[in-house]
Amino acid sequence: MRFTRTFVTLILISTSVLLAGCNSFRVSEDDVNKEVAKQLAQPQENHIKFTLDSNTLNLDLVVTSAHIDFTERDGGLVLVDMISKMTGTLTAFGQTFSLSARVNPSFESGVRIEEDRLYLVAPKITQIVVEGSSFNDKMLRSTLGSLHDDFEKALVQYFDEHPVYVLNHSPFEKTAASLVKDIIIKEDSLELSIF
Repeated sequence: MRFTRTFVTLILISTSVLLAGCNSFRVSEDDVNKEVAKQLAQPQENHIKFTLDSNTLNLDLVVTSAHIDFTERDGGLVLVDMISKMTGTLTAFGQTFSLSARVNPSFESGVRIEEDRLYLVAPKITQIVVEGSSFNDKMLRSTLGSLHDDFEKALVQYFDEHPVYVLNHSPFEKTAASLVKDIIIKEDSLELSIF
């Protein structure tokens, strides 16, 4: 019991000494992109589902890759370009059409921290590219135009549940995560202020 207290006290003192010399640390854009790629390799984690008017539109968006870019523009933004495959059904003109297309949304967002996890905040779509030239793809393009708000809501829900980075890659990150007071988006990195 006494050994445990002494050990815990030494750990706390060591951590305090380590953190006393710095008031912020950075998470690089490359590290976040590696983490996102690792998450997308897990098939159950990269689905975005949304339905409009019960059965009119029922889509499953599978994200195959995403590139995150940090920029100081407009006070700091996270820019995301995703490549995804969308499958589903669209009911129109009294018929149900099966849809399958590559859909590549681009959006910008902020970032927040919760415990030791970094999440994207309030993604705003800046562009949606639908690849292909078939009739179904043209119908999907016109439908996505009217679904802009629903698509954004689906992205918000997805990123509220799925962090883009977990601060657990080193003992320092794990300890400092609970002390983060502010996040500043810099060019190519996030600066996490502590204390």
